Amino acid sequence: MSTPAPGDTGYARPTRTYYDLLLAATCVVFILSNIGATKGVTFGPIITDGGFFLFPLAYVLGDVISEVYGFRLARRAIVTSFVAAAVAAASFWILIALPVADFYENQRALESVLGPVPQILAGSLLGFLVGQTLNSWVLVKLKAATGGRHLWGRLMGSTLVGELADTLIFCAIAAPIIGITSFGDFMNYVVVGYIYKCAIEFVLLPVTYPVIAWFKRHEPTYGVQA
Repeated sequence: MSTPAPGDTGYARPTRTYYDLLLAATCVVFILSNIGATKGVTFGPIITDGGFFLFPLAYVLGDVISEVYGFRLARRAIVTSFVAAAVAAASFWILIALPVADFYENQRALESVLGPVPQILAGSLLGFLVGQTLNSWVLVKLKAATGGRHLWGRLMGSTLVGELADTLIFCAIAAPIIGITSFGDFMNYVVVGYIYKCAIEFVLLPVTYPVIAWFKRHEPTYGVQA
């Protein structure tokens, strides 16, 4: 490998991989779902938050990364998403704290929407870190134990474990912030959230299967031992 000469006008050539796209998607979904989580939402007796339709996708993406790229790169995606969300929370805090211009009339609205995000993210970051790590670890262990068979079993098994830890941690911190104060409403929030997230994973299995198969076919190093 040659050393670039002074004044070299060449460029780096990235390795061909789809991992970076999945990593970016995970970060975006995680940040947006946590902004949405600042809004309490009800569907009749069902209590949830505004991030309900996005957050399960982070686990689907996590499953794809774990299945195709393994635990090491899945852990990198988890940590990167964690850092990206933390930077987003810090950015919102700075944005709110900046001096308000005389002509700007939406400071209170800005605070009411983005103000709770750092607190919500505190719960979500911890829940995501623990839940996604468990999700990835269980999936990889089940893949080794089954010899790569029964994909549906390891997808659902890992989700049941990861989502349980994630939901309990997140709901315990987020509930009082979005206005849930009674034990009954809290249990509603936890149980409905957990069942919903796991159900979404199950419903998306017919989509997750071909997506994983596509990545396995198009990643030239898949299945190659290091």
